[in-house]
Amino acid sequence: MLMTMSTSFAPVSTASRASATFRLRAIQAGLKLVDCPIRHLDTEKAQEIYLKIEQYLLDHGVKILFSTDCRDLVIDDGACRGVVATGPDGEIRIDAKRVVVATGRRGADWLEHLCSTHGISHLPGPVDMGVRVEVRNEVMERVNDVLYEGKLIGYPNPFRNKVRTFCQNPGGFVSQENYDGGLAVVNGHSYKERKSENTNLAVLVTHNFREPFNQPIAYAQNVGRLCNMLGDGNILVQRFGDILDGKRTWQKELSRSNVRPTLVDAVAGDITSALPYRTMTSIVNFMLAVDQAIPGFASAETLLYAPELKFYSNRVRMDERFTTNVAGLHCLGDSSGWTRGLMMASVMGHLMGGYLAEEL
Repeated sequence: MLMTMSTSFAPVSTASRASATFRLRAIQAGLKLVDCPIRHLDTEKAQEIYLKIEQYLLDHGVKILFSTDCRDLVIDDGACRGVVATGPDGEIRIDAKRVVVATGRRGADWLEHLCSTHGISHLPGPVDMGVRVEVRNEVMERVNDVLYEGKLIGYPNPFRNKVRTFCQNPGGFVSQENYDGGLAVVNGHSYKERKSENTNLAVLVTHNFREPFNQPIAYAQNVGRLCNMLGDGNILVQRFGDILDGKRTWQKELSRSNVRPTLVDAVAGDITSALPYRTMTSIVNFMLAVDQAIPGFASAETLLYAPELKFYSNRVRMDERFTTNVAGLHCLGDSSGWTRGLMMASVMGHLMGGYLAEEL
């Protein structure tokens, strides 16, 4: 007896095939593709959403203090009783049953100091140092059409440090951010209505330091200050081909390139004179690997801006409800050392809100 069976298969979308092809190319280059479907807010739209969140909190009785800096925690008998802050009217003390620290990466250095001062249990955290890469949209269009932000991870020779892409901005703009103390770092943005001819993304090298060294944030800050010195207070930019040739980039060379800098006040120079050898070698070898998956990524005219720095607090020891060894003190988001971006930091905030609501 002859038996036949008919099987139907769901059609594979063009986007799925393109994504699979890109993943294969990444694997062949020794890289891992992390495909995270996201909905991008765009920089100007994000501001509108944050304003609505702020208004919602105000409408529901939350008091927000602007132009006020939290200076210290009030620790008494092993428990956090509140904070000391400085505002327009001088120093104030705010008493609280629960204190939640969520200062983001900007407050990493401050929180590290508090952990040491008050005996808040923590572990040494990593620091990410690298560059902001800018290429023409034509180089990235196949990736941009399929994956708005496809993250690539590699461990290039000879040091095998983790290197990753981060914060991809199709048609975006490179920007400068200024930290307290005058440190200028590079970042990138993407707008809904305003587009450029370029795509930018970060290439970051993760450094984990061991005993006896315990100041990873200070280390990265000093590297950043060296870059700023060479740029006379501005962000440095250099062509990838010039790095391979062992020469600095001159402003007149940028004006002749296909890739025009979207950060117009970046200073052409030599980032290899400031970034550590280990970091720079890892970046170059990683970019050459990415070029196998995305032809043209490591072209001679590709631009590298420095410094791109991500400060993470030392990882604070906490239980499943984000409670530290100091009773009544909780740490959330990037300031806790447990997250690396807005999405996961927001998840921690959502969970913390649920835990606090249970007590009401």
